[in-house]
Amino acid sequence: MAKELEARVRELEKLVASLTTSESDENKEESKSSNKDVKVKKPKAKTGYLVFSSEKREEVKGLLETEHGVAPKPKDVISKLGSVWKSLSEDEKQVYNEKAKKMAEEKNED
Repeated sequence: MAKELEARVRELEKLVASLTTSESDENKEESKSSNKDVKVKKPKAKTGYLVFSSEKREEVKGLLETEHGVAPKPKDVISKLGSVWKSLSEDEKQVYNEKAKKMAEEKNED
């Protein structure tokens, strides 16, 4: 009886091993096919506001530090940049929008 049980256990272990192997092969195939479906997101072109904020960030940060005597929080810098951007005239904003457009064109040429 013990030999029969040992033989049955070996058979079941082989069966489990074969099932595990085939399942992992199927999972690999699924992951390979799903990788093909993933679209790579291209970085978006910069906007005029982003060009403005990257150029003026250090200036605004220094201004806020001078006003408050301590290093400003990133949230405060962003808020100030936004309010300064809103206060610009359309002509002033157009300068940064043109810079952004040129940057996008240069990037597309590459």
